[in-house]
Amino acid sequence: MTANYIAIDWGSSHLRAWRIENGECVAHQQTAQGVKFVEPGSHDQVLMALLAPWRAWIEARQIPVLMAGMIGSDRGWLDSGYQKLPLPVTAIAAGCIAVPSSLRSPVWLRPGLALQEEERANVMRGEEVQLLGALACQQADVYLFPGTHSKWVKPVASSQGTYIEDFSTAITGELYQLLLQHSLLGQGLPGGESDPQAFADGVLASLRGEDSLLNRLFYARSRRVLGYLAGASVASWLSGALIGEEFAQLVRRWPQSETLALVGDEPLVTHYLTACHIAGKKAVVVEAQVAMLNGFGRIYAAL
Repeated sequence: MTANYIAIDWGSSHLRAWRIENGECVAHQQTAQGVKFVEPGSHDQVLMALLAPWRAWIEARQIPVLMAGMIGSDRGWLDSGYQKLPLPVTAIAAGCIAVPSSLRSPVWLRPGLALQEEERANVMRGEEVQLLGALACQQADVYLFPGTHSKWVKPVASSQGTYIEDFSTAITGELYQLLLQHSLLGQGLPGGESDPQAFADGVLASLRGEDSLLNRLFYARSRRVLGYLAGASVASWLSGALIGEEFAQLVRRWPQSETLALVGDEPLVTHYLTACHIAGKKAVVVEAQVAMLNGFGRIYAAL
């Protein structure tokens, strides 16, 4: 089967589209029209504007459009629901729902993944496509997707295949921005370059775990006030402390996991690589777009 389709990652902040012909990406578009910037009822209009340069080709050849991400959430175009864990990896490629649109060609929307347990309830949208692609790119014990809400996934191998039984989410990126922009810790900080040593110190502080994270975060202020930490280094230290906390939890939860696959882009992946090495873990990197397009390719094959 010749692989011709449009792949769309429609997240909260950005809308990205790739034109795939004969299995190869031949064109790419990106706008800042993420879900949170689109008025309700305007998603069809935004999609038609994005696909305008490709629309004649799409409609003439009945090219399918595959969408994933927050566009399928209760804040998006159409709530596509969730696939419930545990789930075989092969099932992630299935389950798309049809979306009515102005396009005279099929439009498909992927559901997310959900851990439907009250005490450990968790959801993801978009990362499951990258996970599907990353699993085909690199073997690892744990797959990490750094970002505003970092996702950690440990696939489980069985005689029936590879399963996803659960995953965890850390609101590291969101908390970092909140602390810098809206808390006393970030007030009055001078601008400055990234401080690698301060970042490493923050990672180590969390890995040692001598205080709780709630206690530890205040050091960003107390050490600055008392002259132990330069104001220009506070952001780097905070970043290290928060990312280090993610790795501290990894060590506690999956102590036998040695190799991580970091799925993402610079510069964030570099920070996580540094923390990974400090934590004594091996790491491989899968570029976010490579993982995403590999995942979409498998979704297309399952249509």
